[in-house]
Parts: sequence; C-alpha cells; structure tokens
Amino acid sequence: MGEHATPITEATLQPHFTRLAAGDDTPIALNVHLPFCPSRCLTCDRVAVVEHQPDQQERYIATLQRELEMVARKLEHRRSVSRVHFGGGSPNHLSELALATLFSHIARLFDVSSGTEFSMELNPRRTSRAQLNFLKGLGIGQIKLEVRDVDANVQREIGRIQSLELLEDVISIAHGVNFESISMDYLLGLPGQTAESCEQSVEAICSLNPDSLTCLPFKRRESLFPHQIAVDSQHLPSLADRLFMFNSLQQGLTSAGYEWVGLNVFSKPDHELAVAQRQGTLALNVLGYGADEGLNVLGLGLGALGELPGLVVQNQTRLGTWHETVESGSLSAASAVISGDAEVLQRKVMRGLMCRKDISISSLTALQKKRWVDPLVSQGYVEEAATDFRLTELGRSMLPHVWMDSSPAFRAY
Repeated sequence: MGEHATPITEATLQPHFTRLAAGDDTPIALNVHLPFCPSRCLTCDRVAVVEHQPDQQERYIATLQRELEMVARKLEHRRSVSRVHFGGGSPNHLSELALATLFSHIARLFDVSSGTEFSMELNPRRTSRAQLNFLKGLGIGQIKLEVRDVDANVQREIGRIQSLELLEDVISIAHGVNFESISMDYLLGLPGQTAESCEQSVEAICSLNPDSLTCLPFKRRESLFPHQIAVDSQHLPSLADRLFMFNSLQQGLTSAGYEWVGLNVFSKPDHELAVAQRQGTLALNVLGYGADEGLNVLGLGLGALGELPGLVVQNQTRLGTWHETVESGSLSAASAVISGDAEVLQRKVMRGLMCRKDISISSLTALQKKRWVDPLVSQGYVEEAATDFRLTELGRSMLPHVWMDSSPAFRAY
C-alpha cells in the first residue's frame, strides 16, 4: 500500500469488527479481489497474477470462501451488504463456474437483496456476448471496462492492444444487455500520449458513449512493479502536457453532455454519480466515488483493500502467503494506514473537497485550518468565502494530478 502503511495483524482489526458487529445499521460493502490476468500490460499497478491453470483458480476460490466465512463470523450475525465490487486483475478471466461458485458463497454468508449493488471490472479483450449475459444473470449491474487508452500507438507502447471496433462491440452489446452503468477508464501520462492523440481519443470515447469515464494519472513505479521498467520514461508526457490533455478531455466530454463529477470522473447527467453530486451526497472511499457516505469496506482476496473508520487496510500481496495465512485460519490483513481523530478529520476535509463539497470554516479549528487548508488557498487550489472553503477552477484542474492515482493502493487515502 502507500508509503505510510505499517504492518498489522488480525488483532488490529478486532476492535473494528466488534464495532461493526454492534451496529446493525452500519452500511457494509465487500471489495473482492480477483487477481488473475491472461497477461500483464506494462502499466499494470495492481496485485495481479498471470495464471491460466483451472486448478489454481479453483484453489483461489476455495481459499476465498474460507476468508468470506471468517469475515462473516467476525460480524457475528448475517449482515446485509449495500455493495459488492469485484476488482482485478481481470475478474472476467475466471471461468463461469468459478464466478458462479463465488456468488453462491456470498449469497449464503451475507444478506444480498435487490438493493445490493454489484459491480465488476472487466478486461474488454476477455469479454463476449455470452459472458456479459452470464454476468447480468448473476446480478452484476455495473461494469467498468479497463481500457487505459483508445489510441493504437499508445496501446502498442504499453502492450495492451484492443481495437476501437472491439470496444464498440463490447459497449454496444453491454447496452443491449441493459447494465445499469457501463463505465471505462482513461489514464493520463502514458508513453506515447500527445496532445493530438488525446484529442483524437476524446472523440473516440464520445463515440463509444460510455455512461461514465474515470480519468487517472499514471505513475511509473518500477521499484514496486518491476515490469514497469520497460516503460520508456523518455516517452512519458510532462506535467504541462498532462494538464493540457486533461483540459482537452474535460472540455471535450462536457461539450458532449457529460458532467464533471468530483475531480476526475465524467458522467452522463442521469448517472448515479452525477445525481449524487447535484444532491450533495457524493462520497469517496477505497472503491472510488459513490453515493454512500460512511461506507465500511471489507477487503477480501489477495491484496484487497478495505476501509473502516480510522483504518485503510490491505491484505497479503503474495499469493503463496495469502493462501497459507487464510488456510491456517487467520485473516490475511497485512498492512494498514492507521489514523487518529485528527487524521480522520483531515481525510474527511480532503475528500470533501475532492467531492466538490464546501467545507464549513466553523468546522475547523484555527490550527486545522492553518495546516490543512491554508496551503491549498496559498496555491490557488481552494478559495475562502464568507463561511466556507471551496475548490477553485485551478484546484479542479490541478488536483487530479496531485491527489489521484491509477494504482488503487496509492489512491486509497
């Protein structure tokens, strides 16, 4: 996880589970990590495993079942979940049998209702009409296509080839299947990206007509992801180029009718994130932007992230260690960013700004204002009004490159 994480044990989590068990109305989400991938592109900054053997997938689902059972026991009684998210890796690299088995375990251990929101990240290159129908039948309502960029030259640079025709086909089929939301990502700062390629990509994205697009800055971290050493740093766009490209993206998408949500999401006006922003209920946690404030996220699986009050936690990131830990009867939590009351409030303030909410001046002490907000005001990112603080246009344009990240572990807090 990020630079501030410290090692933890299962005992660290026990007080949090005790509080969760006592609060029947506390909203809970499951963040299920399915790390398997058919191949790894050069920009990958996830906990991923390139594996094609069915027996390895079967063992993973079996171990994940044990982890789900342990977490369910920690909650002491059957709990309802408001959201279940399947991230990767490429979750749709798993077989239909493996996915169906996993869904049955979740339904057996937790209270899943018609109001439970199921979302899944998909590798477009592994997607078919039959698979999309299967996923919708399982209950998946929201899908996010992991695209990175639609420009052919950039795709060759990062080793992730997926033609515009393929993406058009996948999104067209997905619209026909009637998913509630079809979103995709776009990474800024990739090798080979230029102002011209970005403008062309924006046109292509608008033609694809996704319901929502998340724009994230790519950061090369070869010390953590050794395969990224193959990314030619000489071909990476500068910060000035990235700012220009983000501005082009923002102008192109808003001109096409998308609403700029939070710092880095562009959604159709009727999308739940755009609606949440207009209603003032937009929230941010380790799963990204959503409409549920105060959501407790339980991470399950290899390298999965979770978030509880005052705690952002990540599970074991080595597959063998994760298997051994869970199979021995222990939760696989390995590291965490632990926050005191001051840090929790600071995160609330920062996330409030990232959700473009006004921060009441009276809610902060003079010292908190001096430490957290005044530096942003001095840089022109935040302005002070009569009773509150709010993001400036400069802040909205600059902070996506400062506060956001393409790697889930580095945008978790």
